[in-house]
Amino acid sequence: MYRKQRKRPQRALNPIDENTTIKIPRKGDNTTNISLESNSGESEENIPQSQEHTQRFLSQHSVILAATLGRTQSSGKLPLSLSRQPNNFFELVLTRAGVQLDHGESLILACDHVTIVAKLREIFLTATSYSDKLETFKTGLKAALAPRSKLVQKLLSGCTVDAAGEEQIYQSQNSMFMNFLMIDFLREPCLEVLLNQVEEVATADRVVTGKAAISLPLLPLMLSQLRYLTASHKVEIYPRIEGIFNRATASAKLDIIANAELVLDASKHDEFVNLLIITYSSTVELFHMTTLHTLGNLSLSESLQTKLRRRIFEYATSGDCSDTTLSHLVKLLLNSLKLDTDESVRELVNTLRDIFNWRHMNYKENSSPLVNDKKSQLELFGFVELGLIRSKKFYQMWQKTIAGLPADHFSSLDLIVLLLLIHVNEDHSLYIENIIRRRVKIEHITVNILEEVKFHYSHVLEQHISTLMNILHDFMREKNKIVSDFAKSSYSILFKIFSSIQKNILKKLLELTCDKSSQHLTTMALELLRELQRKSTKDVQNCAPLLLPMLDRLSDFTLTQTRLAMDLLCHVAFPDPKQSGCLQLQEQIDMIVKKQLINSTDRVKKQGIIGCVQLIDAMARIEEESMDDNDSLASVDNVDALPAGRVKVAANFITRTEASIGNCPESLALFYEELATVFSLRFDGSFACDLDKQFIAWACDVMTFRFQASFVTGDHAEAIKGIQLDYQLNINELDEKNAESESEVLSIGINISKLVLSPNSKAYDSVHVLAPLFNFVKVLTNRRHHYSLEHINALLGCAIVLPSFFKDENYLAIFDNFDGDQQTDILNIYFHTVNWIRVTISAFSSQREEATRRRVLLRLFELIQIEQRIKPLLARAPSDYRAPSYQFLTNAKQPVTHQKRQVGKTGAKANSTAIDPDATVNQTTIADYTIKVAACKTVKTKIDFEQMYGPKERFRPMEVGIIMLLVEQKFILNYPLEDEQVGEFLGLSELRFLLEDIVQKLEAAVKGQQDPTDTDSLRPHLAKPEDFIYDLLPCLLEVNNHLKTLADSIDEELTKVGHVYSNLDLFKDRFNYIKTCFGLCIRLFALYFSWNEWTDKSQAKRLHKLLLKLQPQDQQKRCEKKTIAQLATLTFEYFIKYEKSVLNLSTAVQLHRLLCSLLKVRSMQDPARQPRLEQAEETRLLCDKFLRRKWFHFSGTLDKGAQCNIYLDEIIKGFFKNSTFKRQNELLCELIKECNILNTKDKALNSFPNFKKANFPLLFRGLCEVLIHSLSAQVSVRSEGDRLKLWESTVNLLNGLLRIVQLVEQPRNFGLFIKHSQLFLKLLLQHGMTVLESIVREDPERLTKFLHELQKVTRFLHQLCCHSKFIKNTAIISYIPSLRETIETLVFRVKALLAANNCHSAFHMGNMVNKDLHGDSIITPVGSFVGDQNSDEEIPEDDASVDETVLSDEITAVSVGARPSDDRRSKSSSRSKCF
Repeated sequence: MYRKQRKRPQRALNPIDENTTIKIPRKGDNTTNISLESNSGESEENIPQSQEHTQRFLSQHSVILAATLGRTQSSGKLPLSLSRQPNNFFELVLTRAGVQLDHGESLILACDHVTIVAKLREIFLTATSYSDKLETFKTGLKAALAPRSKLVQKLLSGCTVDAAGEEQIYQSQNSMFMNFLMIDFLREPCLEVLLNQVEEVATADRVVTGKAAISLPLLPLMLSQLRYLTASHKVEIYPRIEGIFNRATASAKLDIIANAELVLDASKHDEFVNLLIITYSSTVELFHMTTLHTLGNLSLSESLQTKLRRRIFEYATSGDCSDTTLSHLVKLLLNSLKLDTDESVRELVNTLRDIFNWRHMNYKENSSPLVNDKKSQLELFGFVELGLIRSKKFYQMWQKTIAGLPADHFSSLDLIVLLLLIHVNEDHSLYIENIIRRRVKIEHITVNILEEVKFHYSHVLEQHISTLMNILHDFMREKNKIVSDFAKSSYSILFKIFSSIQKNILKKLLELTCDKSSQHLTTMALELLRELQRKSTKDVQNCAPLLLPMLDRLSDFTLTQTRLAMDLLCHVAFPDPKQSGCLQLQEQIDMIVKKQLINSTDRVKKQGIIGCVQLIDAMARIEEESMDDNDSLASVDNVDALPAGRVKVAANFITRTEASIGNCPESLALFYEELATVFSLRFDGSFACDLDKQFIAWACDVMTFRFQASFVTGDHAEAIKGIQLDYQLNINELDEKNAESESEVLSIGINISKLVLSPNSKAYDSVHVLAPLFNFVKVLTNRRHHYSLEHINALLGCAIVLPSFFKDENYLAIFDNFDGDQQTDILNIYFHTVNWIRVTISAFSSQREEATRRRVLLRLFELIQIEQRIKPLLARAPSDYRAPSYQFLTNAKQPVTHQKRQVGKTGAKANSTAIDPDATVNQTTIADYTIKVAACKTVKTKIDFEQMYGPKERFRPMEVGIIMLLVEQKFILNYPLEDEQVGEFLGLSELRFLLEDIVQKLEAAVKGQQDPTDTDSLRPHLAKPEDFIYDLLPCLLEVNNHLKTLADSIDEELTKVGHVYSNLDLFKDRFNYIKTCFGLCIRLFALYFSWNEWTDKSQAKRLHKLLLKLQPQDQQKRCEKKTIAQLATLTFEYFIKYEKSVLNLSTAVQLHRLLCSLLKVRSMQDPARQPRLEQAEETRLLCDKFLRRKWFHFSGTLDKGAQCNIYLDEIIKGFFKNSTFKRQNELLCELIKECNILNTKDKALNSFPNFKKANFPLLFRGLCEVLIHSLSAQVSVRSEGDRLKLWESTVNLLNGLLRIVQLVEQPRNFGLFIKHSQLFLKLLLQHGMTVLESIVREDPERLTKFLHELQKVTRFLHQLCCHSKFIKNTAIISYIPSLRETIETLVFRVKALLAANNCHSAFHMGNMVNKDLHGDSIITPVGSFVGDQNSDEEIPEDDASVDETVLSDEITAVSVGARPSDDRRSKSSSRSKCF
């Protein structure tokens, strides 16, 4: 029992450990035993003769006993002089047993406990009057245990054992009282005395302590002695303890509670806890820290744990529970894992989630974190982690619960628990990662959840941040844009939260940039690195050396990636002048850029140009304030006049780059385009300084002079290559302010035709450089003159040198008479003219002078006319014609759609493969074809209202400045504009032009859906999308006004035609323009509100301002104090009213997207469920209205085709979203009644007139998907009541789908039905069998009916599989193996269920006869069921989200088709081999 140690002389006593024994070394080896005989006489002399005989006997006996056990001082034994005489029989017994009573703070035992017990037993058994001695001993014990006794603490605490013959003495943890309890006849009396003393001490007014130097409370010591009797005397102990507890003081009650685990037997724990619950009606008192520790160690029944769980939930959600107490409450709740039943574990998980979610919402309202203390938070989740490790069911239940949560129930706690699950068992990391991925994909999880985790669980998130980063690292590789954007935004948030992981984030992103498997991944990683550098400049600057390896990867980057990488590297190498740059990075960049510029490879040279532009921009940004004085107006003669430093180096780089690429017009144009874009980025002081003023002045002077010298001409126009040229489109004279200007200013022009027909050998004079150089001059002039272009405004309206027939009405006939090369040159002139007008309109649209604005509108009017003229010219152009490039990167070459060329009779010979000699002579001698061509009939170009530009019409994009035309220009509902209105108003065609351009830019900025032929170009709205979004804010207010005007016009016209949507008046050009502009306005709002950054709290102020401005003018002041959620609700109600004005299917889809975006904004700001459900229901009703309307094309015909089906599919998904079983049943009944009409050729459904047999699978797929979605959502949520009712409703709906499949024999429907039926059967096996087990005895008839309905489905599946296998329909055959396994499992599970309940006689299983879909036995071959009835129209692919969200195993979506069967007789048996 005790561990013996070696002798260690001259050492102090060892510290006492509860789990070990301590031996004290003796001081010497020489011992002297004092015999009884040698001391008896001497000792007797010390006894006074006056003592009475009884007292004299006791004194003599004590002296003899002390002499027997005594030790000399030299041998380490205690001297006799320190031991007093026993005062009573109790002390005499102890002394005779070898106990020294008065030494130090504990009793000294002369032998071990076993010997002591033996001596005590012997003393009593050898006594003459046993019973009297026992009573006398009991009386002495009672006196010794009295609170005022000096022995009470010694008797109840540990003893010191100093046994004879031992080398060392040691401290024993067992008390002397324990020795009494080891004697059977002393046990009952000692227990009685002890309980009486416990009652006395517990009911005392004060805390009773022992009489010792270090006094201890007596009640805990007394209670601890009862642990030896817990099992044997449980019946006697508990009633006494219960009575004592009821009368005890508050502190004594806590002592009793603290020792309850030792004092009470496990069978009495439930009674004691019930006593506590009755005693402490207040949860604050009940869940004292002492009580919590005790409750955690008790063995409680399931019913009592359930009762305790309710009290814990009540306390945890009362608001009085502290963080420290919460962690121990959770620890107490985790004790229910001992039960290890599914029900108890499920209740535990639900209770924990409810507690955390309640506290989350409560603290969210108070803007305080849930568990702010780091120690408490880590302790809390440490207990949860231990529970996950300890219980496999607990782990699986958490995993299963989170996987099945509805969208609005997923919280920040669930994300933390998922990280814990991965940490506990990494084998499940892939499955858990898929749970998160699926929820991110369907936007159940957004980056807002990270904000919540940061606010409430920052400490535990930091502890498991590596797990989260591994998940995000995988998400970055996802092709799904929603998932990758989530990872991208999450990295950005984590970079701000934890400075400790910033280097790790940068390393992971650098790792992704070096991943050659995906260019998209590399681009996204570079974009994120650049974003981090802009938002956290100092943090990234501190990690600058980490970016050096990126320079080695430059050769593998595309040009777009090179731009991103060099933007990042250059701004890190040359930061704000106040910060120290990275010298090593500066030297490497300088060397690499110079080498790239002199490289002969075109791609490497372009990389050098892009890198040089970023380097120039970084070095030239040294101004800490924007230009607000006149310093920049002063001219700088040359580069040497610039001050020494970074600015001068930047200017030298411009000169060096121009010299390196001066022989290549495309490279020069690229250089100017890149410079214009990076210099146009506005200075806001957030991530970089502004450009140096003197640098801007020098560059402006140089570039303006170069443009004038190369492209502005005043020479007389003459014919070139047989094409007569002339100065045209001069509108400068229309400006009254220029009436007295010098004649040479009015006579200048841009010599586009000469540059195309007779190009100069100098690259600076190339027509390709015209637009890029002017754009760069415009940017520099804006910078220098504070956004005033007065110094170059003559270029806006100046003449353009063009072919003389440019505006001739017979231009098509004239064009047909030119040969192929001449036609190519003429078309190039047209395209360069359009690009020039576009760049000038973009430049001057932001100018506010009245004359300038008028010229801008005139140019816009001319631009639209020229673009319309180009359309028929392209139809007559050579088949291999390509428009001249307006951007000069890798994919400048554009794919050409070959079309049959339509030429007039006079041009047929000129364009034939065999050249007519006469035509050749005419082309070389005739200067002007207009005199040879007879007047032809005016050709009216048909306007395409769906797509503004064809595949060959590739023009230079407008700049973002054109939004000012929408903001400040008056709009009139007219097409075409009257002559007096041109230059004064925006007409319908001008509004459409502007809206189309803005929508394209917004779509690229919000969704990244840029024109594929312009993907590598750098545009300002892509360089900083947030600036473009902010600039659009005032524009949206005007667009809203235009929207009202257009809607009123549509409503007025609908009233005139009596709301007959097929009326021809609704398809005239003017009204088509109105419908198109209305749809573009709706689309613009839909894109604007779909911007992901609106969910960021930093955008709340701007979002509130936007929503406020969209309210009616008279209500704006009243709505100023409303929240974003309230304003979003009002905006939702405002836009949904435009449903009656929607006349195009595309507009209907855009309106639905807009409402969904507003619903998302509202739910992000306020997760209140009821208003959100109301708006979701309104959206569903809107989709219902859209589906029940006939939609017409702009030409007046019924809308159909692939694009129409895509739009219908999106509206169907909105219509079926969150649809209830009742609504599904009503719709199925409606469709069953009228779906027979689909078997008639070209007939559509009456209720849904846009659906014929060809595209009916769209509607049927929606029905199948919503059924599985609804069932999956219901089975994942625990519900009370009749659980079979859910499965009965689902089977009825499935039979309704079966009825439709049988009525409308559409092969695609067969594939959809078999796919979703299998999903239903799997759900039934996973979740429904337990329901059937519970109902089989309660209501067998009901179960029989359910199985009968289910049998209808399985029999049809059997027939379908047999039929498809017979006709070799591979699409259906691919489902057979997994479907066979599922149905076989179901059959045997049902059989086992019935057999377990003695109902096996009701189950019969046999072979089914193979039959086709019509019920005929399959004996002879039949024709393929899939024939010419299948639609040739494209139907959108099946949505795979059903498989991902319902079941873990994915089922590959296979398009339904069939092979024709042969005529050979089937040799197989007619019996089924499918199942």
